[in-house]
Amino acid sequence: MSTNYGNKYCHCKCYEPPCYECNHYETRKRPPVLSTDCVVVESLLCSKKILNIAELAVPIPTLGDIIDIGPGGIITPAISLTPHVSEVISQTTVVNDMVIITGYLPASVTILGIETPLELNIPFQSETHCPGVCAEDNVKLTPFRIEASVTQGIEALGVSLGNILFKVIMSTNLTATRPIITKTDDLKVVRDVNEDRCRRSGNNG
Repeated sequence: MSTNYGNKYCHCKCYEPPCYECNHYETRKRPPVLSTDCVVVESLLCSKKILNIAELAVPIPTLGDIIDIGPGGIITPAISLTPHVSEVISQTTVVNDMVIITGYLPASVTILGIETPLELNIPFQSETHCPGVCAEDNVKLTPFRIEASVTQGIEALGVSLGNILFKVIMSTNLTATRPIITKTDDLKVVRDVNEDRCRRSGNNG
């Protein structure tokens, strides 16, 4: 009498082992077996919109002899700043109860509507209070967005030189989370996120 060795992962109806098709489905397609009913989830510590102010004062001689600052900080001729927000360089440092963001914003200077060769890296820094956060937690930032840009002339006084103050206000959303272990009484495994995680290749044996 023949015996059908097919199983629920394979419908080949084979009658003699070994069946390579059955072995394939047995090892590749079945849901992973959990040794515990606990799962790891990301616990939210804080999430908020924060502002980063990039600010730099540039002496007038750096911009050329044609620049003049009159009473009230009026700049002649007109100067504007073009921030390159997609090129922002930032670094996130986490200490107890606080997230510190530092970096710089690349920008170019335009005089009378003509872009000059002058390129600036405008530094910024912010400190965000996030109760309970510590160095091992996960912090994510959304891409920076420009909220406002200000160019202000600062008149010379005494021995000091006149300066032009460039200020750019950027916003981003900060989210801090912590992996924690939770337990559920009715946990159903649907599938592995990466079904190829245990697959062998020619590179790793």
